Amino acid sequence: MSKFVYPLPISPNFRKPTSVEECLPQARLFVKKERGRAALGPVRRGDKILIVTYADQDEYVREAVIQALKEAGAAAVDFLFTHELTGVEQTLVSVEEAWREAEMMQQGRVSGSYTVSDRTSGVDLAAALRKYLDEHPGYTGLFWDTGGRPHRVFALKEHGGTFRGNWLFNNWEEFLSPAWTFPDELWKAMEQKILDALSLASAVRITDPEGTHLEYALTPEQAHRWAMTAGLSGHLFLDPLQSTSSENAVVPVSEKVPMIFPGYNGVLAGTANHFGFFPRMELHFADGRLVEVKGGGRYGELITELEERYHDVHWPGYPAKGFFWYCDCALCTTVKAFRRTSDLFNSYWRIPNAPERNRAGVFHMGIGSRRHTEEHRTYARENNVPMGHIHVHNYFATFEIQIQGSKNWFKIIDKGRVSALDDVDLRALATKYGDPDDLLAYDWIPPLPGINCEGDYREDYAPDPIAFLKKRIAAGLSI
Repeated sequence: MSKFVYPLPISPNFRKPTSVEECLPQARLFVKKERGRAALGPVRRGDKILIVTYADQDEYVREAVIQALKEAGAAAVDFLFTHELTGVEQTLVSVEEAWREAEMMQQGRVSGSYTVSDRTSGVDLAAALRKYLDEHPGYTGLFWDTGGRPHRVFALKEHGGTFRGNWLFNNWEEFLSPAWTFPDELWKAMEQKILDALSLASAVRITDPEGTHLEYALTPEQAHRWAMTAGLSGHLFLDPLQSTSSENAVVPVSEKVPMIFPGYNGVLAGTANHFGFFPRMELHFADGRLVEVKGGGRYGELITELEERYHDVHWPGYPAKGFFWYCDCALCTTVKAFRRTSDLFNSYWRIPNAPERNRAGVFHMGIGSRRHTEEHRTYARENNVPMGHIHVHNYFATFEIQIQGSKNWFKIIDKGRVSALDDVDLRALATKYGDPDDLLAYDWIPPLPGINCEGDYREDYAPDPIAFLKKRIAAGLSI
């Protein structure tokens, strides 16, 4: 028997394509997909499609996607680089710079900010893209950015109806992943099992081996509203404040309806965010608000500076003062997603560590604010306060709910494993598409010493995750 109670590290190994023909089968699958962040369908005959991409766009991927879309009926497919829109050349970034996520917040350039920027390039593309669409009418479909789909629609304003989804495939490694060709029917069924459970909750508890321990209670009415508003395909909102914000609008949410403010108490701990890795950090919460920061290196220092600078902020509609609220407990549901290695240390994605958060069972938890109504944005402008939120990732979290009217707890996520993946009905459905043992297995599990691989977490990883990852890379081990 293994001495570890968490699953051992694994990772996929893809070979870079050397021709358009190698990429065509995958491109044709994306064109057929109609669900999730990678879907390029449905394609309507005569569509004129614009794809906004980055400086390292793989040429074989690009040509294969153009061919597949045209085979499906598109009349024209254009690729446009971000620097062509703005005149600003992109620079390479690395996961060694995780602190930049807090720095971006200081500059007002994070998701949901009133200066809406492209999540991946870090450049404010919204205005330039609207201008481009004004000057080049006729596009019926637009694929842009790597996340924040509701935000992209909002940022495009009168062109919001053109937006169809994100563009993840400038990178060949991401393009080749089976993550994005997972059967839609199976994906939807898995997510529905998670959403159905939320409506039964009277309390929530989140724990993980890096030190996270958070709890809060819910009323039956709050649990019902949460379950009704949490279902963004591929990116479930497992935080009631996040799901009931009009900012996200999975279902129509009136700005007059109060958001749910769960009274989170406890600690959020971790060593990673969308931008990269940092020394272990603890964020302490009382009644949903950040009250103390411990560790985190420069990332922790910048969070502390922001909290001290804006501690008297009182967001419209919020129950009390406070700049940092626990406002994001997002569960992506892409079973086969993984941590990319091809551009981890030299990426044109401003958020080079974001791909890892896509894997089912990995939580990205955020602190900041939600709502982003006109009243919220006006308050931010008038008081010169940055909007949005920043993150901490958890890999092996257990997310459990107490069932209403009982003392029983149900684990929606158990040590990083989505419980629905082991549901007998889901496994039976999976047989339509292949072997359930293969189809419902993770292709990537990260190494954490002392937790699921040799070493001591506090000594070998927590102080310097980057050094640990580089050491494994040098040794030819998976990360």
